Amino acid sequence: MPLTTAPSISMIQEPAERFGEFESLAAEPKAWYAVCTRARHEKVAYRDLREREVESFLPLREVLSQWKDRRKLVKKPLFTGYLFVQADRSELDQVVSVRGVAYILGCGHEPVPIPDDQIKAVRQLVEGPYPVLKWPWLRVGRRVRVTTGPLTGLETCIVQRRNNSKSYLVVTVDLLGRSLAVEVDPTCVELIL
Repeated sequence: MPLTTAPSISMIQEPAERFGEFESLAAEPKAWYAVCTRARHEKVAYRDLREREVESFLPLREVLSQWKDRRKLVKKPLFTGYLFVQADRSELDQVVSVRGVAYILGCGHEPVPIPDDQIKAVRQLVEGPYPVLKWPWLRVGRRVRVTTGPLTGLETCIVQRRNNSKSYLVVTVDLLGRSLAVEVDPTCVELIL
């Protein structure tokens, strides 16, 4: 199971000041939020959120790390410094009090939810059989729908690298200003008009 910046993003307040600030908000359906963690605390925050039974998602990828005496495959976060939680606004005070959590991404003092389709697309890429690459953030591109294979039904952008003929599906998380890519056979997709 996978452990799971845009210009106007800001910190929501210091932890002692923000505890309980979301309690007064009306009960709303659960939404996904991006949580910024302290440096290299993504896995700690993820584990503690899971212990508190908060739905969390920390997308990881395997990377070959080399030390002086050995090389080893290690799992590192795809979005360094971030993880995702699914919660209603009344539960956000519980999220910000978790060890390793710095703040919830938002606009001003208001947390901003991430669209469910973006989280679903990231989850599909991470759980799929293909290696996932970090990719420069995309705003526009040709929209396609995957028609065959394990990513069937995924709707996203397709791009080509200039120096080779390979095609890549790119999934973007707008609030983070980051993208992921996976190589795809162009015959397995159809354009969305």
